Amino acid sequence: MKRTSINVRIMCAVLIAGLAISSCKKDSNSEVTLAGGTWTAGTPTFTAMVGTKTITQYYTDVMGLSAAEAAQFTAAVNLALLQSFSGTIQFKSDNTYTSNIGGVADSGTWSLSADGKKLTIDSNTDSPQTLDVTVLTSNKLTVSSTDNTSDDLNGDGIDETLAIHVEIPFTR
Repeated sequence: MKRTSINVRIMCAVLIAGLAISSCKKDSNSEVTLAGGTWTAGTPTFTAMVGTKTITQYYTDVMGLSAAEAAQFTAAVNLALLQSFSGTIQFKSDNTYTSNIGGVADSGTWSLSADGKKLTIDSNTDSPQTLDVTVLTSNKLTVSSTDNTSDDLNGDGIDETLAIHVEIPFTR
């Protein structure tokens, strides 16, 4: 009796493992595409750095603002960024797209790298931009990018380097 019980357990374990492996193979072979439907931007997340300091640290340490004032300025920057990344994009099967992001209508072409980790957007009105794809499923897309710019933030005549990392989730 003991031997029969062990054999049944082994058979069940083999059957469950086989089902799990075959279902994983189906999922990994299914191709996820950006084309079709409209992708709507969710709430993006931002990290803004001035050199090695967060934007809030920069406002307090360099600009001499109080913590409350720095928080207000940071909130204003974040609100402006949130508005500029809201909207929709539609990827079409002919590798063209139309979008309305931040209230600005745009169109152009798109391509996804063979490994699905880089999305290149080539706008008809702007220079091409390559984004990192961190999530891509049939109904979720998350892209991220870090842009560096220089600007004289404190009025001393010397440009500071500002790095803004943004991650934008989209749903279809």
